[in-house]
Amino acid sequence: MSTYPVTIRRCQHIKVNGIQCGSPAMREENYCFFHEQCRVLCRQINMRFSEAGTITLPTLEDANSIQLGLGEVMRLLVTKQIDHKTASLLLRALRTAAANVKFTSLEPKPTHIVIDPKCVENRPLGATAWSTVEGRDYDLVENDAADNGHADKNENEEDKYGKYCMSELMRLSLGVARDPNFLDRREPKVAAAPGTQSGPPFNENQEQRPENRL
Repeated sequence: MSTYPVTIRRCQHIKVNGIQCGSPAMREENYCFFHEQCRVLCRQINMRFSEAGTITLPTLEDANSIQLGLGEVMRLLVTKQIDHKTASLLLRALRTAAANVKFTSLEPKPTHIVIDPKCVENRPLGATAWSTVEGRDYDLVENDAADNGHADKNENEEDKYGKYCMSELMRLSLGVARDPNFLDRREPKVAAAPGTQSGPPFNENQEQRPENRL
């Protein structure tokens, strides 16, 4: 038996792996806040294209959807529905999503998810969006900031890599927006990292003797 009131309906979104979303649906809606926003954005994007079904990328909410998105980009590229520049940018975006998927939390505690935006202004600091007790507006949230206060200081290499991928995606997106040929340009040579050794420059006038060849 569910521990939540029967008046709190469940989001009807079904993920690419067949599992139903576990977040509560918004009042008078069939989907939670996140998936309702995704559906609105998808409708807006599809209205900009004359050919129906051209854009069918899934919502990137887990590793399964990212893998499906990768296959969809490949299909669009093979069928020549998108050009190489667009495909390159999409693949870089999927790479960023794959690096960040382990750090995302699209299904937090159900009582923390807003189901009625009209009641947001009545929620004080340290309160949930709604309560599991029938007739109660909200519950108080336990303060766990002491346990997570040093999360940024203990940032590991995976966190840094995810932020690096995000910054690279933003740089590429802005570059393509300014110049359509941005992706065709060669990247500048990166200087060697400090402490690394490199071989001496090759002298074009030096005779390549057999004993010097490996």
